[in-house]
Amino acid sequence: MRLFIAGMLCLHLFLFINLRERIKQGYPDFTVYYTAATILRNGLGHQLYDAHVQYEVQKKSVGFISSRRGALPYIHPPFEALIFLPLAYLPYPRAFAIWDLLNLGALFGVALLLRRSVSTLRLIPPWEFVMGSLAFFPVFICFLQGQDSILLLLFCVVGFNALKNRADLLAGCWFALGMFKFQFVIPIVLLIGIWKRRHAAIGFVVVSIFLVLTSVGLAGWESLRSYPAFALQIANAPSLGGVAAEFAPNLRGLALGWPLHFSRTIGTAVALVSSVLLFVFAATRGREEIRPEKLELRFSLAIIVSVLVAWQTNMHDLSLLVLPLVLMADYYRHALPGEPGRSGRRFGLLLPIVPLLISPLWLVLWIAKGDVNLMAIPLLWWVWEIGKESSGGQKFRLRPQP
Repeated sequence: MRLFIAGMLCLHLFLFINLRERIKQGYPDFTVYYTAATILRNGLGHQLYDAHVQYEVQKKSVGFISSRRGALPYIHPPFEALIFLPLAYLPYPRAFAIWDLLNLGALFGVALLLRRSVSTLRLIPPWEFVMGSLAFFPVFICFLQGQDSILLLLFCVVGFNALKNRADLLAGCWFALGMFKFQFVIPIVLLIGIWKRRHAAIGFVVVSIFLVLTSVGLAGWESLRSYPAFALQIANAPSLGGVAAEFAPNLRGLALGWPLHFSRTIGTAVALVSSVLLFVFAATRGREEIRPEKLELRFSLAIIVSVLVAWQTNMHDLSLLVLPLVLMADYYRHALPGEPGRSGRRFGLLLPIVPLLISPLWLVLWIAKGDVNLMAIPLLWWVWEIGKESSGGQKFRLRPQP
């Protein structure tokens, strides 16, 4: 396993070194956060979602890129730009480097926080967990692009720890802080609420209202009202800087891309129906009272379902899968011996994730084939396996943990 991790790390380092000049020139996604923070710094928050303003700010603060006909658009809620505001006072390359260092610190935070509730992680030092995470291609892409998915992972880990300690209200507050990627957080909180942890939903709503008011203060009501239409327009138009829907590793990408190749209308309908069915499947897996040993299963299920049903999912967003991977590995390790069908069922909880761990496969699907949407298939398999285990009652118990 360590040899495999070392191989993936070497491959990622090679790619990072070869792309360092493009990073300096402003090609990564970090440009959008730097642009939004610069707009706030210049006192133009009311024009945050003006494409022309974004483009002009990018040309001045990041530099002109001949291949772009417009801005690389910022389509996240206004409050997230506050996180990047201190970095807007630095030159772009230095700001990018500091943000990646902060992401590295967030990974160490994930390691230390998970050690409180996942006994398996206490067997390895935090730096080994971080190295293993960096060997996961979506996490590497997050660093390469200067994205914010690791920050969302950190909030989900803190929220999970709060759920583990029965502090549901606090858990909801932590999940709400991840509303800069609301397409993932909302399905997670809905499932937790359906699974009889409704105080989490209360905390989530309270903090979300505060974030909305903060956004109003930063950008104004008119700018906030135009935000949904602006974000939807970008998401549906790759020519404006959005990601092609058929490229996404989710149900929508699977319906619109290879191998199905539905028309836009039929593919969208198939994606909607399948997303509802998958959500209902996950919701029914946890209707009974959640026992401590089942929380890991159901929270993992919520995260995987959220990336599949989200309308917009990028490769780096799958960094969230670090959490269910750790939780399933811990569940696998603590399964009691002697249970009927134990070996096959334990193996089935981890086998679906194997394709996602192979970085060369990601590169082939991303660069050579353009079929990253196929990664939704092992995720669907993983949902099925965890769903079966979640509703397995007392048939599959865990060894008591210290």
